[in-house]
Amino acid sequence: MDLAKAKTISVVGNSAAGKSTLSKELAKSLEIRIYSIDKIFWLPGWNTRDQTSFNALHEKWLGRKSWIIDGVGYWSEMEHRISKSDIVIFLDSPVELCKERAAIRINNERTSPNPDITEGCVYSEVEELQMQFIEKFHKELRPKLVKYLSSLNPEKVRVVDRFSELNIVN
Repeated sequence: MDLAKAKTISVVGNSAAGKSTLSKELAKSLEIRIYSIDKIFWLPGWNTRDQTSFNALHEKWLGRKSWIIDGVGYWSEMEHRISKSDIVIFLDSPVELCKERAAIRINNERTSPNPDITEGCVYSEVEELQMQFIEKFHKELRPKLVKYLSSLNPEKVRVVDRFSELNIVN
């Protein structure tokens, strides 16, 4: 499917891969609302929302006519979201780039709260865990995600490491 015709888009990838930035570009270009998984997955203080209540919020998003949903969250809900997506974009950014971006995000957060995360979740409070999560995603979740995405219709999946590969038109 042509990205410009997509109405339901999932953007997945590692932490600090650029999912939120890409989603904002897509939303502007396609005039589709963004929903961030981090906003419903995380509760204040980096506590995770239970899967049942997460699923209820997630299903409300999926019931809309159009959406861009950015993030991973619980695996089974991500698979369901992907099955409902016209297009899935896997931002497969290198680990070192994700760590660099995470460090920048942590530094920026000292002067300006991050609007893409739940209020009460401060990255600088979990900096070491953030870097460990990036490594863990790359080593453990990325191979599972690559395998899963490769089982889907190739017309539906875009695996990119640079936004320019998507030819987003404003």
